[in-house]
Amino acid sequence: MVVRALAWLRAAQFALWLWLPVLDGPGRYPPQVFVCYVLAALWSALFFGVGIRQHALTPPWLTADVVLAVAYAVVVSRSYPAVAAASITNWVIPPLCGVAVTAAIYAGRLRAVAVGVVVGAWLLGAWPATRTPSVQELFSNAAMMALFAGVAGVTGTLLLRAAREADEAADRAVDAERKEAAATARDAERDHQFTQLHDTVLHTLEGIARGRFDNDPEGARSRCSLDAEFLRGLITSGTDGVPAELGAALSRMVRDHPDRETLKRVNTVFDRLPPDLPPGVVEALTGAAREALNNVAKHARTDEAWLTASAEGAEGDGGAGGGGGVRVTVVDRGVGFDPAARPMGLGVNHSILKRVADAGGRATVTGAPGEGTIVEMTWTP
Repeated sequence: MVVRALAWLRAAQFALWLWLPVLDGPGRYPPQVFVCYVLAALWSALFFGVGIRQHALTPPWLTADVVLAVAYAVVVSRSYPAVAAASITNWVIPPLCGVAVTAAIYAGRLRAVAVGVVVGAWLLGAWPATRTPSVQELFSNAAMMALFAGVAGVTGTLLLRAAREADEAADRAVDAERKEAAATARDAERDHQFTQLHDTVLHTLEGIARGRFDNDPEGARSRCSLDAEFLRGLITSGTDGVPAELGAALSRMVRDHPDRETLKRVNTVFDRLPPDLPPGVVEALTGAAREALNNVAKHARTDEAWLTASAEGAEGDGGAGGGGGVRVTVVDRGVGFDPAARPMGLGVNHSILKRVADAGGRATVTGAPGEGTIVEMTWTP
């Protein structure tokens, strides 16, 4: 806000002089007056253009602004007749005031030095006017520059301090909201994990404790194996001890898959999945993986499959969240198929390829006779 205000001030200060050449005729002024005017105006446009993009005026740019002001204050003022050097016909007066104001706000501890240099340059350039009736204008303009710079320095300091305090207050509020959201998320995750464990592992343990499997040891072993796979998926899927929702969803899907009698073993490997995938993506990838396992049970003529999920993104697979994406793969070593001779059916096209594509991801199905099938699904934000 302050940089933009100073830019408008400088533009107005340059515009104040434009009516004089129109009124008096350009021939009244030496060429160096116009050349310096154009160069100073172009510099100011560059100076404030960079400042607006950076949201600040940095010391190197401020130094250059003051140095150029000194140059044109001396060169232009000495180009005028002595009696006119301190008058309003000298275009350098308003922009010099603008340079002093800018330095007073942004030059920090050197503001007094910078303002003094600008005022001194004005006095040096227009000093011949001390021997004319314009001597009072010379010193009144110098006093005006110093006074405006002093007021601007105090006002600008107050504004910038208020802005910093507002930023700090906003940061504290955002931090408090973030902590509150994290606490709420932890409570929700704790409740979610309790429900998952209650409906799976705890249910199995209670059944064993009550003798439900006394006459069915094979059933007990099968349930324990399913629950072990479910827990393994929860433990390996997350980061910082927090299971990823995709890992939990895939683990539940594998545990409750309706074809587990045919597909006796599903080896799961989940590697530090992103914890904040959109719910629609989790649902799409889980559903597609379920359909891939359905196809293994129906067509692969094998009782074993591999389900892997890992981080995918700019930092590479296997990182702590990678670039926020994920890769899910279902592999079997069954009879396979020839993609050229056997087109993919409705289940593959609709329940895998289209489902993943609708969620913004990409899925491929590859295979070869006697070498099994690979279903690979990727999603990146």
